[in-house]
Amino acid sequence: MEEEKRNTDEIDGLLKSFWETFPPIWHATRSLTHQTATEEFGITAAQFHTLRRIKEGKASVSALAECMHLSRPNISRTVDELVNAGLVAREQDAADRRSIGLSLTPQGEELINNLLRTIGSKMKSRFSQLDQKEIKEISLALNALRNIFIKQEKP
Repeated sequence: MEEEKRNTDEIDGLLKSFWETFPPIWHATRSLTHQTATEEFGITAAQFHTLRRIKEGKASVSALAECMHLSRPNISRTVDELVNAGLVAREQDAADRRSIGLSLTPQGEELINNLLRTIGSKMKSRFSQLDQKEIKEISLALNALRNIFIKQEKP
């Protein structure tokens, strides 16, 4: 019984640390990403996330809407903007004419790669303040958290 109480107290402390840590980190990372996308690359945050997801293989409006938790009309508007800017191409599926695939154009590929490299460089500069032991401990902890959350999302 005592061990169970101690474990509950430790989990309560972990939860408190989680809420004190992740929202501020997420806010700072999101702000850095959006600022870099808009000010240095001239695209909106929505356009950035759409390009990033297409690069990851989400190659249809439906797939983008699902993974980004947005409506198809919202994603369609963003895709239209990216097509008009020459960053994304639409391709009709030969086997199913109703299916329209999305891919990055060479210009879109170059933009997202440069943007990710720029953001990565800015993040590395923040992480460089950590020593080797801290880097290893944080990496292990993040992997453990990711595994727990992924397990709970899968049916």
